[in-house]
Amino acid sequence: MKKQILGFVIGALILPLGVLAQDHSGHGMKMSNEESDITRYDVSADFQQQLNAVYKASLEMNKSLVEGNAQTVKENAGTMIHRITEVDMSLVKGDAHMAWMNYMKPLSDELGKISVSDDIAAQRKSYALVSEALYKAVKSFGVGETVYYQYCPMAKSSWLNNTEEVNNPYYGSAMLKCGSTKETIN
Repeated sequence: MKKQILGFVIGALILPLGVLAQDHSGHGMKMSNEESDITRYDVSADFQQQLNAVYKASLEMNKSLVEGNAQTVKENAGTMIHRITEVDMSLVKGDAHMAWMNYMKPLSDELGKISVSDDIAAQRKSYALVSEALYKAVKSFGVGETVYYQYCPMAKSSWLNNTEEVNNPYYGSAMLKCGSTKETIN
C-alpha cells in the first residue's frame, strides 16, 4: 500500500515537470478554431464573392438540417459542391492558394458523403466537418459580409450563420436554440 501511494505521489510530481519541459512553441500543436491558427489573406473581391456563394449555399443546408429533411440536405450538398467548383483557384496565389486547397478537400469530401446519404444523423456528422473547413476559409479570406460563428456544446460542433439567432442544425427542433455565437467574422 505504501509503495502504491509513493508511486502515485512520484508520478504526480514528475508529470507536471514533463509538461513544463515540453516545447511550447506551437509547432505541430495547433488547436482547432484558435485565431492564431488561421491566417488572414488579402484576396480579390471576385474570390470573396465566389466563396460567398459557397457560404450562402451552406445557409440553405443549415435550414434543411434544422428541418431534419435528409433529401433537401442531399440537394443542398450538391449545390455546395457546384459552388465550390465555381471558385476560381487562380485568383489566389502562394500560401493563400495552399490554404484554399487545404480547406477545399474536407469540404468536397464531406459534402460528397452528405450528397449520397439518406441518414440525417450521418449528414449532420459530416456537416460538422464541412462547417469547420468553411469557417476556416471564411476567416482566412472573408466573404464581404458579417458572418456569425456559432457553437453547440451538446453536439460539440459549429456552424456559420448570417444572423445572431441560433437555429441548431445538429439537433433541429429537439434543441433548436442550443448554442451561442462564439465569434463574429467581418
